[in-house]
Amino acid sequence: MHALDQLHPLTERIFWLPADSRTDRPMLGLVVGNRECLLIDAGNSPAHVGLLRNAIQAQAMAQPTCLAITHWHWDHVFGAATLNLPSYASQETNRILQVLATLDWGDAALDQRVADGLEIAFCRDMIKAELADRSQLQIVTATTTIEQQLTLDLGNCAAELIVVGGDHAHDSMIVYLPSQAVVFLGDCIYDDLYHGSRRLTTSQLFPLLERLLALPADYYCASHHEQPLTRSEFEAEAQLLRHIGTIVSQLGPDPEAILTQISQQLATPLTEDHHEIMQAFLAGLALPEVKSIY
Repeated sequence: MHALDQLHPLTERIFWLPADSRTDRPMLGLVVGNRECLLIDAGNSPAHVGLLRNAIQAQAMAQPTCLAITHWHWDHVFGAATLNLPSYASQETNRILQVLATLDWGDAALDQRVADGLEIAFCRDMIKAELADRSQLQIVTATTTIEQQLTLDLGNCAAELIVVGGDHAHDSMIVYLPSQAVVFLGDCIYDDLYHGSRRLTTSQLFPLLERLLALPADYYCASHHEQPLTRSEFEAEAQLLRHIGTIVSQLGPDPEAILTQISQQLATPLTEDHHEIMQAFLAGLALPEVKSIY
């Protein structure tokens, strides 16, 4: 188990702060160039930012000088105002941040948005757990927006910010560090939480996985995984997703037949992961059940 309050080295220039599922804190990345130090995602609260700053100070490292926001979800952006850094996000992320900045984040307003189907209970509960007092919460937009791709020169280390979309959040952006052979994925490979049942679609996920695997990378950092994935681990995860997604698309809404096919083709006992992935692709066969305000 990696210590949750420490930065862990991935390469000589890249460090990561582990995710913490107790209040849905995502993994944060730090890329140390000769001139700039890039933080990947802003954390889910001022307290999360404080944990990061303490970890940086304890290891006598440079504090971040700029910020990349992978997508609009609260756990990746609620710490941005506290950081007060020059920041980068997709144009669509910035549009949604403008909407978020107008909302009331008090308990009653959050509860009402959940009741109205405009917010999900999981995020409401995690927000309350992480931020008991939201009276001073500020949501800020990025200082620079990206239409498709932007390369930052951090000093002997380039960071490619690439808008990729995906089921989880249509505004998703990854950060690719070619010289380090590392990709920070944000949440782009995860399922969609905001449109009814958790859903994955082959039309979104399969081309995205192909695009990600085409990058010459040794490590893939997904925000809510316990640790960075090696290339072989990411390939195995992608293969499982594609395998189950293909079976669901071929057999349609027949869970029993799908599970039988998965078990036969993989020649392995079925796990909870197999069931959850199947259910997500089954949900993806239908149109979204509700429309989010975002």
